[in-house]
Amino acid sequence: MSIEAGVGGPRLLAQGPIATVYAGRDPAAGNDFAVKMFPGAFDRETSAWLERERKSLTAVRATRSVVQIDEIVTFADGRSGIRRELCPGSLAGLLDSGARLGVSDVLALAASVASALAAAHGADVLHGGVSPHNVLYRATGEFVLADFGVALRRRFPRDPMYSVEFTAPETLRDDTLSPASDLYGLGAVLYAALTGAPPFPHHTGQQPGERILQVLREPVAPITDPAVPRELSGTILRLLAKEPGDRPQDVASLARLFTKLRQPGGEIVTGESSDVASEEEDVDVEFDDFAAFPPPATPSPRAPSNPQVQVLQAPPTGGRTLIREFSGPLKSERRIPWRPVALAGAGVLVAGLAVVPLFLGPAEVGGQAVPVAAAIPPQAASAPAPNVKLELAPPKDQSDHVQLTWTAEGELDFVVIMAGERVETKQLVAHRQRSMDVPVDPARRYCFQLRATDGRHIYTTDPVPIRGARCTP
Repeated sequence: MSIEAGVGGPRLLAQGPIATVYAGRDPAAGNDFAVKMFPGAFDRETSAWLERERKSLTAVRATRSVVQIDEIVTFADGRSGIRRELCPGSLAGLLDSGARLGVSDVLALAASVASALAAAHGADVLHGGVSPHNVLYRATGEFVLADFGVALRRRFPRDPMYSVEFTAPETLRDDTLSPASDLYGLGAVLYAALTGAPPFPHHTGQQPGERILQVLREPVAPITDPAVPRELSGTILRLLAKEPGDRPQDVASLARLFTKLRQPGGEIVTGESSDVASEEEDVDVEFDDFAAFPPPATPSPRAPSNPQVQVLQAPPTGGRTLIREFSGPLKSERRIPWRPVALAGAGVLVAGLAVVPLFLGPAEVGGQAVPVAAAIPPQAASAPAPNVKLELAPPKDQSDHVQLTWTAEGELDFVVIMAGERVETKQLVAHRQRSMDVPVDPARRYCFQLRATDGRHIYTTDPVPIRGARCTP
């Protein structure tokens, strides 16, 4: 099927770095629908995987909160997409407009999304990217969950920083996708709906690596609103547990719990309720984790300012090394500054990391580690840092890439700082891995430094050069 055939003139809803969303109308049936088109054709593997997911979800069509994939469509230019139900708006649009959901509405949201996840998991389909952008609502005000499955997320990967607030720690660490990672997404969505902000909101000047390490190590701030039932706030915090095994395991029981809390006598439910259905008339765009960056200069108050773009890629057989790369600004051709990630964990935000500039000179080799006391606030630095024996082995230069390995004692998260000759300084988040292959230019010189945290202290090695680079602070 082509989107141009028999749809009565498709209307552009949103265009982003991954997909373009159109609204169409079938004149024969009189039905409105949404079509999400992707930048290329679905290959054979993606098409087969997507069709399996679609058929599995059809078996749970009775669960109204699951938005089905109605059809796979094709543009005349060969691009592929999916057709699905058109909804008036998304939870992201509501939150971005400044709307605040009352406890009763959040419980309705929780029950709908949990029911959708329970049905999909029962059909062996993961969602893979639960966020406010794919929590939609119908004209009735009923919340629904769209964009199930990982086939398209694997075929069209996205920048993880657009979704870091709603991504489970294990997914950021090694791309693990599971029912537990879906439940983390549910917890993050409910946290944002109740408080108006995600568990780890972005702060001005915050480095990308710091945001990832917050998700990995820093505890979520408790929900202190007295209008929120303790059973609800406690359940949300359990959903946001760092370890998958510490989260609730039975999503169907969660759906029943949320439904029970909505009922009179189930729990004292207070707080002002926002009427979702009454606000839908001026909203004609649905946003989700594939549609982003709407073009109008004066956006609708429902249009999200930070569209969700989620990387959810299933690891290939045998596993792989996951590298998250963040580039810093280039200061000059000869001077390459270290811009380390501020590492956080165990409730202590490590701030004020010293900047150690490196010069790649022709005659001398030097370097100095940043003292722990210089990087830790006084209250954290008062406790002596244990000797974790952090050591970066000599890099193995393989021309187009460098093999890095390191050793340390204890459970630590790692970041590799790479400074190159006339290239931008990069911060490579290695998480808990002890090795990394780093792509490099065969004609340039480089310096590498390793940083680690246990949640209370920062540990730093001396910079290590290759190809005669001079790493002089």
